[in-house]
Amino acid sequence: MAVMINLMLFAISLCLGFAPMSNPAAAQDTAPTMAAAGFGEAKLVGRIESDGLVECSGMDASMRADDLLWAVNDSGNGPFLYALGLDGSDRGRVRVAGAKNRDWEGLDTFVWQGRPMILIADTGDNHRRHERHTLYVVEEPGPGQDRLRHSGTVEVAWRIDFSYPEGNLDAEGVAVDTAAGEVLILTKRDEPPLLFAVSLSATVAGRSVTARRVGNVERIPPPSIQDRQHIFGAFYSRPTALDLSPDGQKMVVLTYQYAYLFSRLPGDSWASAVRERPALIRLPPPHDSRLLRQREAICFSPDAMSLLVTSEGDHPGIFELRAR
Repeated sequence: MAVMINLMLFAISLCLGFAPMSNPAAAQDTAPTMAAAGFGEAKLVGRIESDGLVECSGMDASMRADDLLWAVNDSGNGPFLYALGLDGSDRGRVRVAGAKNRDWEGLDTFVWQGRPMILIADTGDNHRRHERHTLYVVEEPGPGQDRLRHSGTVEVAWRIDFSYPEGNLDAEGVAVDTAAGEVLILTKRDEPPLLFAVSLSATVAGRSVTARRVGNVERIPPPSIQDRQHIFGAFYSRPTALDLSPDGQKMVVLTYQYAYLFSRLPGDSWASAVRERPALIRLPPPHDSRLLRQREAICFSPDAMSLLVTSEGDHPGIFELRAR
């Protein structure tokens, strides 16, 4: 009965955006024994200033400016892109015209045919009720003239409606592989997580494409016995975000506990790369980090020399991990 109650509390906390309570007696680092990814300690560089961005579920670096991030809220919020400074300062927001935020769970920036673009992933499905999901692609807004630098509306350049061959699935990780012309999508609630791909090309209005199964991500370690003592603990290994390095050769996968780095050589496929054991990126234990408890967004810096990670919640922290 206690386990059932804990699971119910966790589910409610996720839906409402609250950080789960911790078990102080189990507050210890239980990092798995595996190779380190070559990033330093997570350092707090700022806090999300916007009062509207309270459930940050996706974040990536601007393709137009070195000092700018873009982010989105998840379900229950409007169809807005939020502009942030690297320190979390509020740079305004932009409405995505013609888009609906059913459950936005990912965001990726990329350059396509010489144009800086943003992909928004409406792929969340906690209860696996939806057969179709949508990827919105918009051109990255330029700076405005108002106090916050960004405001107004951006049009959807194209949208991609898709379904999975396995049925209804929930996914929070998304990244654009521009070399392959594909969008990579990583599921959250499957054991092991499943990696899919869909073409970056637009779909015919009213039609849905079927995602291609790339492979299983089997080498992310499960939670330890100590980890499972926390309400959050049984879910520590579930992927909540995904990003590719600017050269397309590294993939970072964020979970509720740590992040993991997969690498491939030029010419190798992601299908083979995700079968290999990833390198570990250590993060502060969720139960010890009030500003980084429900971590659901991670991205590479434009020069790939650091990672930026943040959490859902009211004015959470933005943490940077510099490459060694």
